[in-house]
Amino acid sequence: MEPVFMILGQSAAIAACLAIDNQIAVQDVVYDTLCEQLMIDGQILNMSR
Repeated sequence: MEPVFMILGQSAAIAACLAIDNQIAVQDVVYDTLCEQLMIDGQILNMSR
C-alpha cells in the first residue's frame, strides 16, 4: 500500500501548489490543469488494456 500512499501524497501536494500559485481554494483547482501537471510529473492516470 505504501506506493499508493506516496502517489496520493504527491497528487495532494501538486493540487495544493496549484491552489497556492493561483490564490484559490484547493477545491477550486481545475481538474484538467491538475491532470496535465500529474502527467508532466510522470504519473499514470489510466491503464489501457
